[in-house]
Amino acid sequence: MSHANPPQPLAEFVREWLDALLEHAPAADAATRTEVSQVLTGLTSGLGAVLLAPTLCPTEARELGAGLAGTRLRNADVLPASMRMIRHWVPQVFGLTGTDHALRLVEVLDELAAGYGEALSERSRTEHEELLRAMLDAESHVELGESEARFRTIFTEAAVGIGLARMDGKVLDINPAMLKMFGLTERLPDTGRVTDYVHPDDMPKFGELYGELVGGQRDTIRMEIRFLRMDRTVLWAYLTASLVRTADGSPSHLVAVIEDLTERVRLRTRLEHQTYHDQLTRLPNRSATEERLRWMFSDTSPVSRVGLCALNLDGFRAINDSLGHGVGDRLLLAVASRLQMAASGGHLITRTGGDEFAVLIQDPGHVEELTDLAERVLDSLQRPVVVGAHELTVSACIGIAVADVESSRPAELTRSAEVALSRAKAEGRGRRCLFDPERDAGVAHRFALMARMPSAVSHDEFRLLYQPLVSLADGRLAGVEALVRWQHPQWGMLAPSRFIELAERSGTIVALGRWVLAQACMQGKQWAVEFGDRAPYVSVNVATQQLAEPSLVTDVVQVLRDTGLEPHRLQLEITERAVIDEESGALDALGALKQLGIRLAIDDFGTGYSSLSYLSRFPWDALKIDGSFIEGLRTVETFDPRADKIVEALISMAHALGLEVTAEWVETKAQSERLAALGCETGQGRLFGDAVLAAEVEALLRG
Repeated sequence: MSHANPPQPLAEFVREWLDALLEHAPAADAATRTEVSQVLTGLTSGLGAVLLAPTLCPTEARELGAGLAGTRLRNADVLPASMRMIRHWVPQVFGLTGTDHALRLVEVLDELAAGYGEALSERSRTEHEELLRAMLDAESHVELGESEARFRTIFTEAAVGIGLARMDGKVLDINPAMLKMFGLTERLPDTGRVTDYVHPDDMPKFGELYGELVGGQRDTIRMEIRFLRMDRTVLWAYLTASLVRTADGSPSHLVAVIEDLTERVRLRTRLEHQTYHDQLTRLPNRSATEERLRWMFSDTSPVSRVGLCALNLDGFRAINDSLGHGVGDRLLLAVASRLQMAASGGHLITRTGGDEFAVLIQDPGHVEELTDLAERVLDSLQRPVVVGAHELTVSACIGIAVADVESSRPAELTRSAEVALSRAKAEGRGRRCLFDPERDAGVAHRFALMARMPSAVSHDEFRLLYQPLVSLADGRLAGVEALVRWQHPQWGMLAPSRFIELAERSGTIVALGRWVLAQACMQGKQWAVEFGDRAPYVSVNVATQQLAEPSLVTDVVQVLRDTGLEPHRLQLEITERAVIDEESGALDALGALKQLGIRLAIDDFGTGYSSLSYLSRFPWDALKIDGSFIEGLRTVETFDPRADKIVEALISMAHALGLEVTAEWVETKAQSERLAALGCETGQGRLFGDAVLAAEVEALLRG
């Protein structure tokens, strides 16, 4: 594939990247430069695709690393230089901003480095095998007296280390590359033996494999191993050693090929450190917390009890927004330093989020140890922090929890600490609370639901029921409102009141709303195919956060395209509150949806804070009167004239604006008859049926 003439600024980045790589390979010829430039152009395009994709594909990111390893450049600086260039340039090249993109870039770099290392290792193993075959072939020719020069050429000019040894381990000869690896100048000491240079910690494993090799049980051994150079520094290497046999098959001597992995291992160590450490404070991060918790609760851990203090700074966002991220970062550094002093003693102190920290305590003796630690932390934060010209006062709330390893799990401990933190924050600034299973049971239950909700959406734990919307003039089923329920594996069928607010708080409401829309439209299409004009329209609720999503219109269009539902068979219900909260974006979004032919209804009208201007400014098709007004029409005996006047006025106003009216909570015949007399088109409530499965809607249509 040709990558000639890439667009700016991509081309500029490729040139900078190429120069950075060739800085360590000054002897590269024009052909190499051209080849590497083409590879880097392709990799840059691939980076853009991976970074801008809706979800990360680790395989694609690893393939980019493998592509980088496939260049002609072999020096140890290729990967570190590439990582620096990508980290600095790529966000500018592709216009990436924000925390989400920064996290995606870190994930992509991790996968790219892993792919590079895997490809390089595979290439090294292949080259080792080819070199060994050449060496062994040359040795056989030497024994036959045919070509010692061929053997010497391979031995001397190889870029990897090659060594020859007797069967008793005495080193006979090593090539210049191996001399350089071990820090030797001209030759190996006469007394040198293979085992003299193996790192003591790797000696048991090497000794076992080496014994099998010289004993004839193996012809070749391969392993990553540490050697000690002459200055006693560590040489990380990939070793391939083979047994050389004479013409009659008896063991003669050993040939070893060694590739220096030291720089690669150092880079891998740095990447692992970045994976488990916060880049600002250098404290362990959330991943490190989770990893330590997994170990503490594992069968091999000696830990019997674990304490956790979850800390959240009070008012940090206001400081960050008003004084800038630079001041905020320096404040976080000061907080991290004070935490390390206040919670010293071998505890794991981590930064788990923007203004969130945690302290893990192994085998606390008693609960007071945790509360005393929390008090020390809070006290340490009381002193003002001076950042430039600003003297800042910061406080925090702390949630404390403790768990026995045998009877609990990491997720339960974390959730308990978060529940306690939530209660501490509710009590005010600078508070600490200890998790109380009885007192916090309700909060803990809600946290458990919130934590499970994202996976519940992806695992299809939600169900849709449909409540009839009936024509008051002729009793015809005009439409159905899609109402979501959660079929929880532990707590059974949950009503919306149990989880919708939690979905909004956690942000899952957007994904859940998309799922509801897709399922309802798919069902609506099935009814349209089977029942034609008698099929009801489907009415779907749109949450405030959904209305704020820039992708709302495209999401709806895509669902209609995927399901084949005609736009006029879909009604979207939006509350007054949602319109007020998202007024600036809502008008454009609702206008675009209206142009598609989708019905729009303002829901729960009369309970919010809207003015009449919202009815005239937005492109509504229908108005749904909140059931609290309909209650006053329930029976002749309980008839409320004031409620009746309000309902009459709402219906008249809606009709004057060209809107249809649906009344909610219709439970009696008296309500239905009065609403019909007032001109209300549609009723919804128990009188016409509760929310039911799709099959029961079909039974109504067939009846």
